[in-house]
Amino acid sequence: MKKLVAALMGAAALFAAPMANADDVGFYLDKLHQRGIYGSDGDRSLLRAGLEVCNQLDNGKTPMQVAMMVYAYTDESIESGDAGYIVGAAIGGLCPEYSSLVSGSARVI
Repeated sequence: MKKLVAALMGAAALFAAPMANADDVGFYLDKLHQRGIYGSDGDRSLLRAGLEVCNQLDNGKTPMQVAMMVYAYTDESIESGDAGYIVGAAIGGLCPEYSSLVSGSARVI
């Protein structure tokens, strides 16, 4: 659990800064690829996961709850740190309106 929290907060710090003139989807996918995270059916599954992260945040879940869902519902090859990274990358690239949720949490830790 501590590993997941640290990964989520670390990833959020990397992605919280607004990206001027960046392709949001490309940014998200590039960050995951740099971490060595690839989807089972290519980038489509990664994009679906990122959009679902944003959807869950829209529904009122916290980034930690979403990271735990990503970890629980993704195939067994994903590590807890990767789940946090996926959430952080989605917030940074696909739904930056939630940046304050992670940066506020990061200050507490």
